[in-house]
Amino acid sequence: MIVRLHNLSARSPRMGDVSTVTALMAQCDAAEFGIADPMEEDVQKNWQASGFDLKTDAWVIVTRAGQIVGYGDVRPNEEEQLSFAIYVHPDYRGRGIGTLLIWLIEERARQLVRRLQSEQPVMLSIAISSFNQVAQCLLERERYAQARHFWRLVIDMDEVVSPEAHGGNEKGKVRVDLVVDAQNLMGATPLARRTGMYVARQYHVYEKVLHPGYTVMEQETQCATAG
Repeated sequence: MIVRLHNLSARSPRMGDVSTVTALMAQCDAAEFGIADPMEEDVQKNWQASGFDLKTDAWVIVTRAGQIVGYGDVRPNEEEQLSFAIYVHPDYRGRGIGTLLIWLIEERARQLVRRLQSEQPVMLSIAISSFNQVAQCLLERERYAQARHFWRLVIDMDEVVSPEAHGGNEKGKVRVDLVVDAQNLMGATPLARRTGMYVARQYHVYEKVLHPGYTVMEQETQCATAG
């Protein structure tokens, strides 16, 4: 499949792009959920995380006018697996931006797999909104399989909390990732009173095997060769 990005180009992000990329993430969230909560400090913290190189592990898609309309990144996690994220501006979807970002991410992910030197299977995964049908079709076309789903609960507290506990803010947010079995929700006890705004978001996790791991025979062959 040939991807043509008319009047668009890909480059590595710079720290000066953090505000614009955060705004892009917020626009994508608002289009899918009707509410957005990305924080610029969180994006900046992720960009400065150990083991993540902004020059090689992330990309932005930019128009000729300089508008950032797409973003993607890939990073290893503690389980020696790889995860990635993709954001495409709602007005620019269907132009091949997501496909190009997946190709760039997979190319970089395979380089990272060689560094991991894991004997276990290495998966490349992404969590996407259950409302994003375009992304689901794209991932399935690129041979990703849906592995599981989870709910993310965001609570925006109305009550005043300790300023010291939330960096001087009077309102705090508590975020919890929940794996929910819909069949077990019958008879759930309602909350006694509402203490803030509750937003539940469902995500699907898609995975692709990048490295199948070594079989017992392959491990024995490697040991024999090394000996």
